[in-house]
Amino acid sequence: MNGLINMKKLTDFDKILYLTDRITVEKVYPLSIMEGFQKGEIFVNDDEAPTAALIWHYCGFANITGDYNEGFIEEIMQMMQEPPEGHSGRLALQTENDSRLQDLIMRTPRVSRSERYVFAFAGEKLDIPHTINAGLEPISEENYELMRGRIVPTFSWQSKDAFIKNAFGYFLIEDGRMAACAFSSGVSGEYVDIGVETAEEYRGKGYGRIVAAAMVKETLRRGKIPVWGCDTKNEASMRLALSVGFEIVGTHPWYKYES
Repeated sequence: MNGLINMKKLTDFDKILYLTDRITVEKVYPLSIMEGFQKGEIFVNDDEAPTAALIWHYCGFANITGDYNEGFIEEIMQMMQEPPEGHSGRLALQTENDSRLQDLIMRTPRVSRSERYVFAFAGEKLDIPHTINAGLEPISEENYELMRGRIVPTFSWQSKDAFIKNAFGYFLIEDGRMAACAFSSGVSGEYVDIGVETAEEYRGKGYGRIVAAAMVKETLRRGKIPVWGCDTKNEASMRLALSVGFEIVGTHPWYKYES
């Protein structure tokens, strides 16, 4: 990646604490970095007295906060095209509905804009009865390697040890294989973002709802707020969110580079 001209990598995260209240979308991911739960990097316009920041999570989700200028956005777009090592290989930029910011972002060729649902947790649904052969188990150090698919702990956690220490999850196992799992994809002191994956051969059987409901219940028991997010094209995830107690309260844009 070409060298950054103005952006600096921040090591003292306390310097941008005052900016975190300005983040309104996908907030759990920047907070997870700020609070030391998950891996990520923060780039700022001034490492002594920053007024704008890019908070970039290990999974690729990134948020902009503060008083950015055109040059700051241009450097972010440079990183989107040529991500440094240590990330998932992408920069998925999550933003508020800001027309000025959109105009600056979309100047970069081959950048696409999509929408994600904004959900709010409305209340826990009743326990979901099931008569399936699969057994519901917590994700542990012993069974961690059974997780398979894209949205599993390796999506947002850099190591098994980090996940076991800071997160939790559940999975359904059938014939010794994972049928579905749900887990803490993003974690902060206040929030838990729920990630769900159902193995292709088990889809359409309600397995995702069982593990998602278990995550909601455990998140509430721990005194935290359940969080859900998905692309507006992902109707299955949207319906699953509604079935376990979330409601749609809006949408926000996100951007990626189409290589």
